[in-house]
Amino acid sequence: MKYVLEIENVSKFFNGLVAIDDLTIKVKPGQIYGIIGPNGAGKTTLFNCVTGIYTPEKGKIKYKGEDITGMSADKIAQRGVLRTFQNIRLFHEMSVAENIVAGCHTKSQQKWYHSIIHTPFQKADELKQWKKVEELMKFFNLSQFAETPTKDLPYGAQRKVEMARALAAEPELLILDEPAAGLNENETIELTGMIRKISEMGIGIMMIEHDMEMVMSLTDYITVINFGKEISQGEPSFVQDDPRVIEAYIGSDDEDEDE
Repeated sequence: MKYVLEIENVSKFFNGLVAIDDLTIKVKPGQIYGIIGPNGAGKTTLFNCVTGIYTPEKGKIKYKGEDITGMSADKIAQRGVLRTFQNIRLFHEMSVAENIVAGCHTKSQQKWYHSIIHTPFQKADELKQWKKVEELMKFFNLSQFAETPTKDLPYGAQRKVEMARALAAEPELLILDEPAAGLNENETIELTGMIRKISEMGIGIMMIEHDMEMVMSLTDYITVINFGKEISQGEPSFVQDDPRVIEAYIGSDDEDEDE
């Protein structure tokens, strides 16, 4: 498998306005792929197209070679595309362990009647799920919070719970929408290390992030979007020196003169 995700000439419109304009992006297994750009550039809209929240008007989105364009969000998740959100979405009254085990349901082989008659298969499946939860809590340093309601956790720990829940579904593509938002410097460093370890498992990662230091040190490849259109694409060392990227973020000298 050469690519885990192929976005081919995708465009998305809202009431005639262009949100995504003819974007092409290809993500390899185990690759950390950054999507950056000014606020309102269309980054989250792109992620919403990939995960089935929106359907693009033009182009195709392929996951492991299968066309998933317009497929429902639950079916895309079942195939192995999972995401986190800019604004954390957890079950706040449930414990850390309960939140993470909720992510296991996409891979569960249980039928609705198994839990009623408590078959040996159901017991074995549940044991497998809770073992996975235990491993993920250990990976994210959350074991001490296993029974703690997520509403009582520090913000940084809530971020980790959301990522752990996504990994519980055994994704082959993990989509992170501003994972470092709201984190302090030490939490960002810890998160960076965890993302690297996830990619080493062979999981492809796409991430939107405004922390440019994190992006440039962590990602393997970057696409820069402005007004929904790609303005630069390449390795971090190329992108950070691209005049088109610098202009998009800080404006051009001509604009300054006009003012």
